[in-house]
Amino acid sequence: MEVLKIIIFEYLLGYVLQGFTITLGVYAFNRWRIELKPYVLASALVIVGSYFVRLLPIGFGVHAILNVLFLFLICTFFLQMPAHTTVRSALLATVLLVVCEMIDTWIMVTVFGIEKFEKLMLVPSQKAILGVPGSLLFVILTGIAYLVLNNPRKRKGESIGEVSA
Repeated sequence: MEVLKIIIFEYLLGYVLQGFTITLGVYAFNRWRIELKPYVLASALVIVGSYFVRLLPIGFGVHAILNVLFLFLICTFFLQMPAHTTVRSALLATVLLVVCEMIDTWIMVTVFGIEKFEKLMLVPSQKAILGVPGSLLFVILTGIAYLVLNNPRKRKGESIGEVSA
């Protein structure tokens, strides 16, 4: 049962959900429309690349830098996005992910206390479950960013509520 929890929460809700969402973030911040097949293939490449980068025996900050670099390369060469905007977009999507994870950690420490939180983080299945709210927040914020930045009315210069073009 422990292995099933790890598979569901760490791999499906961790790698897969974050891989699709961070790719969506690059689309959003580049203001590109999603085409399903390239989006799914690019997301799959990001997921696989991220998984293998995390297996490397290197520090966490290095993992993040390599993942951003890998995301940039996939979006630039595979999706043919312009390099100058893709750098910004990949960094913005990654910063948004980190902020969501920080918010999740802050909430969990507030709810459980630092001692209990640290104990929970030692159990792989519990660690994966604790990361789910941060991943879901990342999905919501990235989805909103995509919808706002790729709104067809905004592209035509019309006012959309509080947002004006």
